[in-house]
Amino acid sequence: MNAKILTFSSQGDTTILEYDPATADMDEVNRVIAEYEAKTGAQPFDVATGERIDKITRAQNEVLMVHPIAGG
Repeated sequence: MNAKILTFSSQGDTTILEYDPATADMDEVNRVIAEYEAKTGAQPFDVATGERIDKITRAQNEVLMVHPIAGG
């Protein structure tokens, strides 16, 4: 089963990264997410728990990158 890193906007959901947690290089996954976070300000949250993620592990199958709300 593949895991997904998603973001959403008014244009709909977008898959940022899809990977197999059993074989993926998790350091690379976390590097890609850190770069996306630095570029956009979006923060990763575990869809299953709703909690903010500091480091993505093989246990998280779906992560949502949440962008800050303008003015809010």
